[in-house]
Amino acid sequence: MLVSVRILCRYAVMFFVFSKMFWMLGAPSHWLVFLVIGTALGLLLRWYRAAKFLAVAAVAILVVAWLTAVPLARAWEERYPRPAWPPHVDGILVLGSGFNSALLRVRGAPQSNDGAYRLEAGVAASHHYPNARLVFSGGSGVLGGSLLPEAETARFVFNELGQDPGHRVLETRSRNTYENILFSKDLVKPKPGEVWLLATSAMHMPRAMAIARKLNWEMTPWPSDFATAPDSGSNFLDLTANVGLLDYVVHEWIGLTVYRMTGKAA
Repeated sequence: MLVSVRILCRYAVMFFVFSKMFWMLGAPSHWLVFLVIGTALGLLLRWYRAAKFLAVAAVAILVVAWLTAVPLARAWEERYPRPAWPPHVDGILVLGSGFNSALLRVRGAPQSNDGAYRLEAGVAASHHYPNARLVFSGGSGVLGGSLLPEAETARFVFNELGQDPGHRVLETRSRNTYENILFSKDLVKPKPGEVWLLATSAMHMPRAMAIARKLNWEMTPWPSDFATAPDSGSNFLDLTANVGLLDYVVHEWIGLTVYRMTGKAA
């Protein structure tokens, strides 16, 4: 039994490290940087044919981002629209979003990022259902770990927004979405028939829901942080936004695919 636990722990660590290393090389924005650097080196070394090829590849990434990022993101986000308020809710699970709690300690104010509205959505739901448990799941997704979990930022924000500490649970060990849901389920032990809201970014929701189904935890999707609207169009001049959105779509698509291949998602 002890050997099996050690093997599972070692596998979890390897999966986490591999996923971080893979994304460093797999993000479209990173490839764009690599191609620009390669083009500059090619010109410097007078390898003009190679430089031309790399420059064309860089432009191709920008064109793909301009043409596809918004429609792909919109289709991904519309898979789980936010429903009407359920008549009764037993719990709300808020997934972490890479908050830097060490920065909070230094600055005395919470860090803001694209997933910050997840916290607000969780608090709003807890005010709507005052008897529901509010669970925040977030340790550290940083390669190498962090001394302060994301949950420290969540505690600070929840206190400032007036959320009742008596109905609050903070999960501090998870490093990725699979562990968010796995460790939270082990912590709160939801009973059959209970109604739980899953609060996370709309783009992140398909992967989170697939993991919840795999772990047999029935959830009602409660998406936030929408990046697109039904009539959103691409802005050719906003190259940074286009590439960033393409990064997000590719990250979630690869994440869901890998989780399914490794048996972590339904």
